Amino acid sequence: MTDFEPIEQFCRDLLLRTAAPERARLMRAIGREIRKSQSDRIAAQRDPEGAAFAPRRPKPDRGRKKGKLRQQKMFRKLRMAKSLKAGGNGDEIWVGFGGRASQIASIHQAGLSDAPAPGQPKVRYARRVLLGLTEPERQRILDLILAQAAPR
Repeated sequence: MTDFEPIEQFCRDLLLRTAAPERARLMRAIGREIRKSQSDRIAAQRDPEGAAFAPRRPKPDRGRKKGKLRQQKMFRKLRMAKSLKAGGNGDEIWVGFGGRASQIASIHQAGLSDAPAPGQPKVRYARRVLLGLTEPERQRILDLILAQAAPR
């Protein structure tokens, strides 16, 4: 049992008593908030537990100059709003990737193997957890729900 469990149960009961349009609006707002925090964390190159992502694996040096891509942060485009989607309705909130970004993210999230480009041999990618809730994010969600219930 976590410290948040009694509060989470209270919030579940509170949400069930909230009118459907108001609940849907709250769920969408929470989804946007989570999407932004996930995007910020991916930009900081951290997993939900706060550990740094595994670095890019070194490429064999064949007398070439060091490429700029290797010097940049990973997942620059995955954290953009067009790839990292969020939404919700009265019953659920979801945050995830769409299209090709979802394939890339799932490979890294689970540490699977994939060919970097068509025709190339498969490479095993390091496990880099992109999506997951941290304790501050859970606290923020509870704060948003409780703020919704507060008298105005």
